[in-house]
Amino acid sequence: MTPRRLPNRPIRALLLLALAAGLAPAARCEALPPRKPATPPASFAPAVQRGSAWAVGIYMFVPGEDEPRVGAGFLVDDKGAIATSAHLVDGARQILVALPDKRLVVATLEGLDMASDVALLRVDPPPRAHPVFGRPGQLHVGDWVMAVGEPFGLERSVSAGIVSGKDRHFGDDGEVLFIQSDVSLNPGNSGGPLLDASGAIVGMNARTIVGPVGTPGASLAVPIDIVLQLVGELRKDATTPPRPRLGALFDDVPPLTAWAAGRREASGAIVLSVARGSLAEQLRLRSGDIVTAMNGRPIAGSADLVNALLAWRRATDTRIAVRRGTEDLVLTLDPGAETAQTAPASGAGR
Repeated sequence: MTPRRLPNRPIRALLLLALAAGLAPAARCEALPPRKPATPPASFAPAVQRGSAWAVGIYMFVPGEDEPRVGAGFLVDDKGAIATSAHLVDGARQILVALPDKRLVVATLEGLDMASDVALLRVDPPPRAHPVFGRPGQLHVGDWVMAVGEPFGLERSVSAGIVSGKDRHFGDDGEVLFIQSDVSLNPGNSGGPLLDASGAIVGMNARTIVGPVGTPGASLAVPIDIVLQLVGELRKDATTPPRPRLGALFDDVPPLTAWAAGRREASGAIVLSVARGSLAEQLRLRSGDIVTAMNGRPIAGSADLVNALLAWRRATDTRIAVRRGTEDLVLTLDPGAETAQTAPASGAGR
């Protein structure tokens, strides 16, 4: 049945009353067209077929461990470079890569960044495939995503779910962000690709936050743009110097901490700890400081600080605004601090 339109007379009367009371009339609201509900595709097979062309299995032999480690990875170019999780390959005596065409080849470890848990491998000759990358910034909560990996050693297994959150940051993870999803990840998925609904790579699967017994956990993946930046820094032929590393752990500001500091909103990033000999120590950052800006860039939360640190290129002339107790301070680095920056650990030659 067609809904009846309400007469205009009562609305006009209300407007006259509002004007008589000295109030401005409310803006007219236009009805938005109904949004079509998202429906799952009839099959994920086309996207999986596309994305699996860049996924690899990784098998590592580590001295002192009875069983080989099993993980996953993916191609990041057509020259044999492969990204995976650093914790998988750290300390490995030999690394084997299972390519999409079933070939097993020995990989060399070109570099690894333990702080961000990203490693760069290389195989030769390179597979004949050129990966396609998506844009994590264009993902929406509720979008479909898929994981390809080797859970429990089951080759090239696929699981699907939706994006549950974006730009997640945790205080003990330093300068990295995560895409949260409800995709099922198990041992053997670490380092593998997170694919969007088209099969493009949008992230690297990292780990799962395990819930209480009987409840599912939340899965985390590093956005592909961050992975590619870290891989670029790990390459032997990198043309840019390594970026500075702050050397501090930080997190979002808890609401009660903001209230105790006399602030009406929980914005900024709170410093949790400062490493000895780090740039953070040279800046005279302290635990409990709330970072509100870096080099003129506002910091509304820990994710903003991560993005500012990923874009950081020179330690000298750095200016960080902090709230310390009831004081607002601007901390600067002394000349020569560039030599104190912390570079990612390199695993070249193993």
